[in-house]
Amino acid sequence: MRIRNLKVVTECGMLLAAALALSNIKLFQMPSGGSVSLGVLPLLLLAARHGVITGCVSGAMLGLLMLTTRPFIVHPVQMLLDYPLAYGVLGIAGAIQWKTPLQAATATTLANVIRLLLHVVAGAIFFVTGKDTVIQALTASTVYNLGHMFPETVICVILVSYIARNHQALCARQNT
Repeated sequence: MRIRNLKVVTECGMLLAAALALSNIKLFQMPSGGSVSLGVLPLLLLAARHGVITGCVSGAMLGLLMLTTRPFIVHPVQMLLDYPLAYGVLGIAGAIQWKTPLQAATATTLANVIRLLLHVVAGAIFFVTGKDTVIQALTASTVYNLGHMFPETVICVILVSYIARNHQALCARQNT
């Protein structure tokens, strides 16, 4: 049992390192935070392989690591929503077993939509000023965050669908 746990911890560490490295290779960077990268892909695969709890904990850890390397903080609540919580919810992709490309795409889309919602609320905190209403702040935040979340989600859906179709062993549930 201990050897199996050691293998899971080692795999989580390697995938976290890959996620952090890939998140630094940006296809596009937004001016006030947010970018399009492949950084979340290893986390999605980790969630598919080891389930929701391992995926959520590993995602939150990535969020904290990203917070230490390139923080963009305007408010403590925004910090929690944008970093550990937004990346932690990527573990929800492990709620669906990726036996088909459609299941992988659905799991990835679900996790990223919830992540988008957290970024939108965090961004609304950034956009709220004395003259803006909550609706205006939420609208501005939604438009802004879709600018990086939509392309990243589309790219991830294409890649996880390919992996689920052609490399099933990479996303098959591990007995942990």
